Amino acid sequence: MISFATRRKGGYDAAQIERLKELVPLMSLRFELMNAYFATGSLLNTYLGEAAARRVLAGTIHRAEGEALRAAIYLCDLRGFTRLSDRLDGPEIIETLDDYFDCMIEPVKAMGGEVLKFMGDGMLAIFPMDDRTAWLASHSALAAAVEGVANLAELNERRKSEGRSALMVGIGLNVGDVIFGNIGSADRLDFTVIGRAVNEVSRVETLTRTLSRPILMTETFARLASQGTKLESLGFHALPGVSQPSEIFSPA
Repeated sequence: MISFATRRKGGYDAAQIERLKELVPLMSLRFELMNAYFATGSLLNTYLGEAAARRVLAGTIHRAEGEALRAAIYLCDLRGFTRLSDRLDGPEIIETLDDYFDCMIEPVKAMGGEVLKFMGDGMLAIFPMDDRTAWLASHSALAAAVEGVANLAELNERRKSEGRSALMVGIGLNVGDVIFGNIGSADRLDFTVIGRAVNEVSRVETLTRTLSRPILMTETFARLASQGTKLESLGFHALPGVSQPSEIFSPA
Protein backbone atom coordinates (compact mmCIF):
# COMPACT_ATOMS: atom_id res chain seq x y z
CA MET A 1 0.00 0.00 0.00
CA ILE A 2 1.05 3.60 -0.45
CA SER A 3 -0.29 6.91 0.87
CA PHE A 4 0.25 10.55 -0.10
CA ALA A 5 -0.02 13.76 1.92
CA THR A 6 -0.04 17.45 1.06
CA ARG A 7 0.10 20.76 2.94
CA ARG A 8 -2.17 22.34 0.35
CA LYS A 9 -5.31 23.81 1.86
CA GLY A 10 -8.25 21.74 0.74
CA GLY A 11 -6.03 18.80 -0.19
CA TYR A 12 -5.29 17.60 -3.70
CA ASP A 13 -7.29 18.91 -6.59
CA ALA A 14 -8.83 16.58 -9.16
CA ALA A 15 -5.94 16.91 -11.62
CA GLN A 16 -3.37 16.06 -8.96
CA ILE A 17 -5.33 13.03 -7.80
CA GLU A 18 -5.57 11.84 -11.37
CA ARG A 19 -1.83 12.31 -11.80
CA LEU A 20 -1.12 10.26 -8.67
CA LYS A 21 -3.37 7.50 -9.96
CA GLU A 22 -1.35 7.45 -13.18
CA LEU A 23 1.92 7.21 -11.21
CA VAL A 24 0.88 4.31 -8.96
CA PRO A 25 1.27 1.53 -11.62
CA LEU A 26 4.74 2.81 -12.51
CA MET A 27 5.73 3.00 -8.84
CA SER A 28 4.31 -0.49 -8.25
CA LEU A 29 6.53 -1.85 -11.00
CA ARG A 30 9.58 -0.20 -9.45
CA PHE A 31 8.73 -1.49 -5.99
CA GLU A 32 8.16 -4.97 -7.39
CA LEU A 33 11.62 -4.94 -8.99
CA MET A 34 13.21 -3.71 -5.76
CA ASN A 35 11.41 -6.39 -3.77
CA ALA A 36 12.50 -9.10 -6.20
CA TYR A 37 16.11 -7.89 -6.00
CA PHE A 38 15.98 -7.89 -2.20
CA ALA A 39 14.40 -11.36 -2.12
CA THR A 40 17.01 -12.71 -4.55
CA GLY A 41 19.83 -11.23 -2.49
CA SER A 42 18.45 -12.70 0.72
CA LEU A 43 18.08 -16.11 -0.93
CA LEU A 44 21.62 -16.04 -2.33
CA ASN A 45 23.03 -14.91 1.03
CA THR A 46 21.33 -17.86 2.69
CA TYR A 47 22.54 -20.48 0.23
CA LEU A 48 25.86 -19.08 -1.00
CA GLY A 49 27.11 -16.77 1.76
CA GLU A 50 27.51 -13.01 1.57
CA ALA A 51 30.72 -12.84 -0.46
CA ALA A 52 29.59 -15.32 -3.11
CA ALA A 53 26.13 -13.74 -3.23
CA ARG A 54 27.61 -10.29 -3.93
CA ARG A 55 29.62 -11.69 -6.80
CA VAL A 56 26.69 -13.57 -8.32
CA LEU A 57 24.42 -10.52 -8.09
CA ALA A 58 27.16 -8.47 -9.75
CA GLY A 59 27.13 -10.87 -12.70
CA THR A 60 30.01 -13.21 -11.93
CA ILE A 61 28.14 -16.26 -13.22
CA HIS A 62 30.45 -17.73 -15.85
CA ARG A 63 32.90 -20.59 -15.67
CA ALA A 64 36.58 -19.75 -15.24
CA GLU A 65 35.74 -16.47 -13.52
CA GLY A 66 37.60 -16.21 -10.25
CA GLU A 67 39.58 -14.01 -7.92
CA ALA A 68 42.97 -14.81 -6.40
CA LEU A 69 43.11 -14.05 -2.71
CA ARG A 70 44.97 -15.03 0.44
CA ALA A 71 42.98 -16.41 3.32
CA ALA A 72 42.95 -18.40 6.51
CA ILE A 73 41.08 -21.58 5.61
CA TYR A 74 38.82 -23.38 8.08
CA LEU A 75 37.48 -26.90 7.48
CA CYS A 76 35.46 -28.88 10.00
CA ASP A 77 33.97 -32.36 9.87
CA LEU A 78 31.70 -34.31 12.22
CA ARG A 79 33.35 -37.47 13.49
CA GLY A 80 31.54 -40.82 13.20
CA PHE A 81 28.51 -39.34 11.50
CA THR A 82 28.08 -42.30 9.14
CA ARG A 83 27.71 -44.68 12.08
CA LEU A 84 25.46 -42.20 13.88
CA SER A 85 23.18 -41.73 10.89
CA ASP A 86 22.69 -45.51 10.60
CA ARG A 87 20.96 -45.40 14.00
CA LEU A 88 18.84 -42.28 13.44
CA ASP A 89 15.76 -41.59 11.37
CA GLY A 90 15.65 -38.76 8.83
CA PRO A 91 14.23 -35.95 11.01
CA GLU A 92 16.67 -36.71 13.83
CA ILE A 93 19.61 -36.69 11.42
CA ILE A 94 18.61 -33.23 10.20
CA GLU A 95 18.07 -32.00 13.76
CA THR A 96 21.50 -33.30 14.80
CA LEU A 97 23.23 -31.65 11.85
CA ASP A 98 21.42 -28.36 12.45
CA ASP A 99 22.46 -28.35 16.12
CA TYR A 100 26.05 -29.17 15.18
CA PHE A 101 26.26 -26.51 12.48
CA ASP A 102 24.77 -23.91 14.84
CA CYS A 103 27.72 -24.59 17.13
CA MET A 104 30.28 -24.13 14.36
CA ILE A 105 28.77 -21.44 12.12
CA GLU A 106 27.98 -18.71 14.63
CA PRO A 107 31.61 -18.27 15.82
CA VAL A 108 32.85 -18.17 12.21
CA LYS A 109 30.38 -15.42 11.31
CA ALA A 110 31.02 -13.51 14.55
CA MET A 111 34.77 -13.53 13.87
CA GLY A 112 34.36 -12.17 10.33
CA GLY A 113 34.65 -15.45 8.44
CA GLU A 114 32.69 -16.45 5.35
CA VAL A 115 31.02 -19.87 5.25
CA LEU A 116 31.39 -21.05 1.66
CA LYS A 117 29.82 -24.47 1.52
CA PHE A 118 28.55 -27.54 3.33
CA MET A 119 29.75 -31.00 2.33
CA GLY A 120 27.43 -33.39 4.10
CA ASP A 121 28.59 -33.03 7.70
CA GLY A 122 31.58 -30.88 6.71
CA MET A 123 31.89 -27.10 6.41
CA LEU A 124 34.39 -24.93 4.55
CA ALA A 125 34.98 -21.29 5.52
CA ILE A 126 37.58 -18.62 4.80
CA PHE A 127 38.89 -15.52 6.54
CA PRO A 128 40.30 -13.29 3.75
CA MET A 129 43.49 -11.41 4.57
CA ASP A 130 46.19 -9.16 3.23
CA ASP A 131 49.63 -8.33 4.64
CA ARG A 132 48.13 -5.96 7.22
CA THR A 133 45.36 -8.27 8.40
CA ALA A 134 47.10 -11.68 8.28
CA TRP A 135 47.54 -11.85 12.06
CA LEU A 136 43.94 -10.84 12.71
CA ALA A 137 42.52 -13.32 10.17
CA SER A 138 44.49 -16.25 11.56
CA HIS A 139 43.58 -15.39 15.16
CA SER A 140 39.94 -14.98 14.17
CA ALA A 141 39.90 -18.40 12.49
CA LEU A 142 41.53 -20.02 15.52
CA ALA A 143 39.17 -18.25 17.93
CA ALA A 144 36.19 -19.45 15.86
CA ALA A 145 37.50 -23.02 16.00
CA VAL A 146 38.07 -22.91 19.78
CA GLU A 147 34.63 -21.40 20.39
CA GLY A 148 33.02 -23.95 18.09
CA VAL A 149 34.53 -26.81 20.08
CA ALA A 150 33.33 -25.19 23.32
CA ASN A 151 29.84 -24.77 21.88
CA LEU A 152 29.80 -28.43 20.91
CA ALA A 153 30.80 -29.40 24.45
CA GLU A 154 27.78 -27.49 25.77
CA LEU A 155 25.55 -29.19 23.21
CA ASN A 156 26.91 -32.58 24.29
CA GLU A 157 25.95 -31.86 27.89
CA ARG A 158 22.39 -31.35 26.74
CA ARG A 159 22.50 -34.44 24.55
CA LYS A 160 23.85 -36.48 27.49
CA SER A 161 20.92 -35.38 29.66
CA GLU A 162 18.60 -36.56 26.89
CA GLY A 163 20.31 -39.94 26.66
CA ARG A 164 21.90 -39.21 23.29
CA SER A 165 25.51 -39.80 22.23
CA ALA A 166 28.12 -37.05 22.14
CA LEU A 167 29.18 -35.39 18.88
CA MET A 168 32.88 -35.11 18.02
CA VAL A 169 34.39 -32.64 15.56
CA GLY A 170 37.67 -32.28 13.73
CA ILE A 171 38.84 -28.84 12.54
CA GLY A 172 41.75 -28.13 10.20
CA LEU A 173 43.28 -24.66 9.79
CA ASN A 174 45.66 -23.40 7.12
CA VAL A 175 46.78 -20.19 5.42
CA GLY A 176 47.43 -19.86 1.73
CA ASP A 177 46.60 -18.47 -1.69
CA VAL A 178 43.33 -19.65 -3.21
CA ILE A 179 41.16 -18.98 -6.23
CA PHE A 180 37.64 -17.89 -5.28
CA GLY A 181 35.31 -18.40 -8.21
CA ASN A 182 33.00 -20.53 -10.34
CA ILE A 183 33.72 -24.22 -10.75
CA GLY A 184 31.49 -26.70 -12.59
CA SER A 185 29.76 -27.34 -15.90
CA ALA A 186 28.24 -24.88 -18.32
CA ASP A 187 24.81 -25.05 -16.66
CA ARG A 188 25.66 -25.96 -13.04
CA LEU A 189 28.21 -23.93 -11.10
CA ASP A 190 29.53 -23.89 -7.56
CA PHE A 191 31.09 -20.76 -6.07
CA THR A 192 33.98 -22.02 -3.95
CA VAL A 193 37.72 -21.82 -3.31
CA ILE A 194 40.32 -24.11 -4.82
CA GLY A 195 44.06 -24.42 -4.55
CA ARG A 196 46.87 -26.28 -2.84
CA ALA A 197 46.09 -24.67 0.52
CA VAL A 198 42.52 -26.03 0.40
CA ASN A 199 43.75 -29.56 -0.37
CA GLU A 200 46.28 -29.31 2.45
CA VAL A 201 43.75 -28.21 5.06
CA SER A 202 41.62 -31.22 4.15
CA ARG A 203 44.57 -33.52 4.90
CA VAL A 204 45.22 -31.73 8.19
CA GLU A 205 41.60 -32.07 9.25
CA THR A 206 41.76 -35.82 8.59
CA LEU A 207 44.73 -36.04 10.99
CA THR A 208 42.48 -34.99 13.89
CA ARG A 209 41.25 -38.59 14.01
CA THR A 210 44.76 -40.04 14.23
CA LEU A 211 46.11 -37.49 16.69
CA SER A 212 42.91 -37.32 18.76
CA ARG A 213 42.89 -33.52 18.79
CA PRO A 214 39.82 -31.51 17.79
CA ILE A 215 41.85 -28.65 16.25
CA LEU A 216 44.98 -28.97 14.13
CA MET A 217 46.83 -26.41 12.03
CA THR A 218 49.70 -26.19 9.60
CA GLU A 219 53.02 -24.61 10.45
CA THR A 220 52.18 -21.70 8.14
CA PHE A 221 49.01 -20.99 10.06
CA ALA A 222 50.68 -21.53 13.44
CA ARG A 223 53.45 -19.06 12.61
CA LEU A 224 50.83 -16.31 12.31
CA ALA A 225 48.54 -17.46 15.11
CA SER A 226 51.34 -18.07 17.62
CA GLN A 227 51.71 -14.35 18.32
CA GLY A 228 50.04 -14.07 21.71
CA THR A 229 48.63 -17.62 21.59
CA LYS A 230 50.20 -20.74 23.11
CA LEU A 231 50.44 -23.58 20.61
CA GLU A 232 51.89 -27.07 20.84
CA SER A 233 53.88 -28.80 18.12
CA LEU A 234 52.76 -32.38 17.50
CA GLY A 235 55.73 -33.18 15.32
CA PHE A 236 56.05 -33.84 11.60
CA HIS A 237 53.44 -35.89 9.78
CA ALA A 238 53.06 -37.10 6.22
CA LEU A 239 50.10 -35.58 4.40
CA PRO A 240 48.79 -37.33 1.25
CA GLY A 241 49.74 -35.35 -1.82
CA VAL A 242 52.34 -33.24 0.06
CA SER A 243 55.94 -34.13 -0.82
CA GLN A 244 57.52 -33.40 2.56
CA PRO A 245 56.27 -34.19 6.09
CA SER A 246 54.52 -31.19 7.61
CA GLU A 247 54.83 -29.92 11.16
CA ILE A 248 51.40 -29.91 12.77
CA PHE A 249 50.30 -27.76 15.68
CA SER A 250 47.38 -27.70 18.11
CA PRO A 251 46.19 -25.27 20.77
CA ALA A 252 48.10 -26.02 23.98
